[in-house]
Amino acid sequence: MSAKRASSARNRTERAVVTAAVSVWARDRAATLPQIAEAAEVGRTTLHRYFPEREGLVRAATEHALEVVGGSIAEAEPHRGHPLAAMRRVVAALASASEAIMFAFGDQSLLRDVAPTTEPDLPAPHDPVIELIRRGQAEGVFDDQLSAEWIQQVLWAVSYTAFEQVEQGALAKFDLIATVTRTLERGITAQAGEPAGSEPQP
Repeated sequence: MSAKRASSARNRTERAVVTAAVSVWARDRAATLPQIAEAAEVGRTTLHRYFPEREGLVRAATEHALEVVGGSIAEAEPHRGHPLAAMRRVVAALASASEAIMFAFGDQSLLRDVAPTTEPDLPAPHDPVIELIRRGQAEGVFDDQLSAEWIQQVLWAVSYTAFEQVEQGALAKFDLIATVTRTLERGITAQAGEPAGSEPQP
């Protein structure tokens, strides 16, 4: 096997292990490395060759989960179109990344371990959801009496709760996006009914 093919195979195996870890730990924080290996369909020896210690796999899984969430939000293009329609796309994007969110945000200590440090004199990292909310507030769509950061926290909290409800069987998966969207729109829009401006399109 050529060095390039060997490297590609190694990358696929490592990714399979990390992806399995996110999925398994999203539901069971106490799951063991052998359980992760089984979910990834690799041997225990293979897993330990890539991740000798649990801590290393936890960190890799957290980084992967954050990449998945960030990528999903970017694909939703929150900068495009009517703010309410953009928020609906963001909600759908978060639903598509529910496992990653349940894993990474279910334990805030994981985020502290991987969060990049920002120097005091540097601008805050780009946050497309905050920018969407502020745009919606400026256009009179979202309530400007609430801070953008608060609305974002509500978005995350409602979404996370909905994901948990689906896992517990209390909420049908096909109702997830509609439930989160309805809860948000009844609570963050500037006025009852459809917001001012053009009709939002997905």
